[in-house]
Amino acid sequence: MADTRRYKGRATLITGGANGLGQATAMQLAAEGATVGIIDLDSDAVDAAVTRLRDAGAVAHGYAADVTDEASVQKATADFATQAGSLDVLVAMAGIYPWVPFEEMTQEIFRRVVDVNLTGTFTCAHAAFGHMKEQGYGRIVTCSSGTVLIGTPGQSAYIASKAGVIGLTRVLAKEGGAFGVTANCILPGLIATEQVLAMSVDVEGFFDQVLAGQSVQRRGEPEDIAAAVAYLASEGAGFVTGQSLSIGGGDRFL
Repeated sequence: MADTRRYKGRATLITGGANGLGQATAMQLAAEGATVGIIDLDSDAVDAAVTRLRDAGAVAHGYAADVTDEASVQKATADFATQAGSLDVLVAMAGIYPWVPFEEMTQEIFRRVVDVNLTGTFTCAHAAFGHMKEQGYGRIVTCSSGTVLIGTPGQSAYIASKAGVIGLTRVLAKEGGAFGVTANCILPGLIATEQVLAMSVDVEGFFDQVLAGQSVQRRGEPEDIAAAVAYLASEGAGFVTGQSLSIGGGDRFL
């Protein structure tokens, strides 16, 4: 991985950063010089992720917190800003995606998914926004999903929540622009994370089906997402805001 050091002196906070896309993003930004903070639910996973980052030579901090718990998120965000000396980047990756046929969907499940994926993104952005506004600089990158573009069966709650993330991001872009704060949203396609590969479905068949519709004929890897986030969260993307970037090998065009 090339080390451009474009994040030297920057403090980046990543939710859902203990594994999957969040962990890949943490490693990418750390390799480019960032001080990295991780917020995730599982304290053991957070500790392990921080250890991996530090072993790779990064300055890293970890916080076990539920993104639906506003007080915990605010505390973790404030602690990181104090420890790192600033809060320059927020990457909101935390999310859940239960597969439930619509007829079997319950309000309890629906509300839980929305609470984590949409309200959790709001809570984290809300905690970070004031720090960024005060310092006159900030990058917020949120995570939607390519499923928003195709309406995948069994994903009603997930897709509804992820569509909401796009709308929230556009408002953040409008309100943050005057203060040097940008906000952009990524829409990952099917990515070969450990969680996806461990799904209780025909994963190989699922990938074959998706690959048939992609322009780039290979599986998406977590590093593909991390590289895109690293651009949107960089100083070089200062004139890009309110945008939705599809990262799915050309499976859909916006």
